[in-house]
Amino acid sequence: MDLSLNQKAVLITGGAGTLGMAAARCFATEGAKVGLLDLASQREDPGVVSFLAEFPEQAAFFPLDLVDETSIRECVGAVLARFGVIDAVVHNAATFHFSPVCDWGSTAPLDLHYAVGVQGPVRLQREIWKQCPSALGGSVVVISSVAGHVGEPDAFAYTPIKAAQKGFALSCAMEMSAHGGWAVSVSPGHIWGPIHRSRAEAAGLGREAYEQSKPNIQSTLLGRFLEPAEVARWIVLAASPTGQSLTGQDLRVTLGIEAGGFNRGYDTSAGGGKVEW
Repeated sequence: MDLSLNQKAVLITGGAGTLGMAAARCFATEGAKVGLLDLASQREDPGVVSFLAEFPEQAAFFPLDLVDETSIRECVGAVLARFGVIDAVVHNAATFHFSPVCDWGSTAPLDLHYAVGVQGPVRLQREIWKQCPSALGGSVVVISSVAGHVGEPDAFAYTPIKAAQKGFALSCAMEMSAHGGWAVSVSPGHIWGPIHRSRAEAAGLGREAYEQSKPNIQSTLLGRFLEPAEVARWIVLAASPTGQSLTGQDLRVTLGIEAGGFNRGYDTSAGGGKVEW
């Protein structure tokens, strides 16, 4: 399928992360020009260095701190100086804090999640539209999470923001509609990456054994983690012209968590727990 992304300029916040890099590679393979937006310290990340070396003409790194308005303004200016236009934006940057809310000394965890997950993206999108009005006719993809519609423990900082990000995507869809643009949110389930890999290693488990030991993974229909590339493909599809008809929708890429995965092992055979009426 030709997704018509050749030479389109795509920005990815949190571009140095696991999902950001997977999406960047998918976009670049489709011929898009890719701007990796992340904290300046991530410029030397081995994955970033390797990606830029592989796609020297198509890809560039732009430092961005989403909690700093000056950084946002300068980043957009630098992108336009390099690419001349912005066709698609993937809001992927995130922070993670999980602890009992009553243990918080202040609302700082929630404040940071809000700054990175909602306020920063709104500021960035506004600045993009101000400096590049044609971007209103392009696409926006907001990376939310299954946690935005399925609760998680100790997630008073994380879950409210992931739910709010779906509203951000809806607002973008409404704003862009008059210009032919579209916005979609993508809500992934549990993705295999460095955090889970390190936890598995610390437990002395291989990936398969680790997956089998985690109730949240066994509650998916397929009983495994998502690969980053599996989610990335949906991000690219949503950002492409093919995704225009999905505007305002939330794509749940979860391996069936909310499709009844928790009932996957439910024995309904005679005498196996099924109630006869």
